[in-house]
Amino acid sequence: MAMFSIRSFIPIALFAATAASVVFSPPSHATTSHPKQPKAACRIEVDNAHISTSLVKLRKLKYVKVNARSICNVPQLRVTLTLEIYKTGLFGDHFVARFETKEYLRQSAGLRVEIKDATARCKNSEMTHYFGIAYAKAIIQGKWQYAGRTRSDGITPLHCGT
Repeated sequence: MAMFSIRSFIPIALFAATAASVVFSPPSHATTSHPKQPKAACRIEVDNAHISTSLVKLRKLKYVKVNARSICNVPQLRVTLTLEIYKTGLFGDHFVARFETKEYLRQSAGLRVEIKDATARCKNSEMTHYFGIAYAKAIIQGKWQYAGRTRSDGITPLHCGT
């Protein structure tokens, strides 16, 4: 009669459980209860807040950073994309910083206009929850169009008190 130690049994049990889950998993193309909504042809996207790794390397300081972009399937002109960084607080949300593209610059036209340098310096390592809100105006097909306030998907906790 062969004796099995608990060490040799655990990997086999884990493999069997993994193999069983693979066999009975639904196909990756199967739909779940909430299918993804198609993205609008012209839209604002706001990334979740994060610590800027490049500024930590370059300046040896921590900064909270949020990126935003105005994307459209037709050319945009004179885009003014505004991005605001907020933190949550005990008595509501608190404004941290505002960034804006200049409508007459070359970078403020095209299919994609971005803000990639929106940062606020961390004053301490206190846990703080951040999010971004962006909105825009642009000339699209000869008419002024306005994109309402769009918030980042998540409120991100970071060791970065401002």
